[in-house]
Amino acid sequence: MKKFVVIITVLACFVLVPVMATAKSNSSKLNRERLEVGRELLEVTADNIGSILPYYTDDIEYHDPIVDVYGIGDMTAFLFRLFGATPDLITTVEDEIAIDDTYTATWEMEGIFIADPSNPEGSGIPYVAKGMSIIKFREKSTDVYYQRDYYTEGDIMIAIPGLDQAVGGFRLFYLCAVDPTFECPLAPPE
Repeated sequence: MKKFVVIITVLACFVLVPVMATAKSNSSKLNRERLEVGRELLEVTADNIGSILPYYTDDIEYHDPIVDVYGIGDMTAFLFRLFGATPDLITTVEDEIAIDDTYTATWEMEGIFIADPSNPEGSGIPYVAKGMSIIKFREKSTDVYYQRDYYTEGDIMIAIPGLDQAVGGFRLFYLCAVDPTFECPLAPPE
């Protein structure tokens, strides 16, 4: 019986160890490099756009709640337009992980949206929003072919006069509808 248990244990190790090792986390050299690349892509600023573009593949696919971008030409234009409208945009990564071919991070972005980039001294709209991103790499490389950023437009629109009341009204309505601990000030529907 003792030999049987030893043999089963040894066989289990040969089966389980390779399975457990398939999800390569932050500890592998490649995933440490992917952590650095992912962070660079998210914490890009107006001053270093050119240095991060080589990480994107020619067929990069980018999505956020408002924009869908396909291809390196449009991605380049998108980034330059984004930082033209928000030249002081700062994104700070809060938590991150790289496993296999995927990098994921939570972050906070802060900036001032300038409606007319040709007049950067004009009035701007400050905003702060928390979000998260998923970045996918080509196998065994740091080449990025996919990026999706998640955030709520409401966090940005709440600072815009006129939209702030609409966002606040929706958030109040939502709280009344779903939060059982919220004391709703609205009259119940008839």
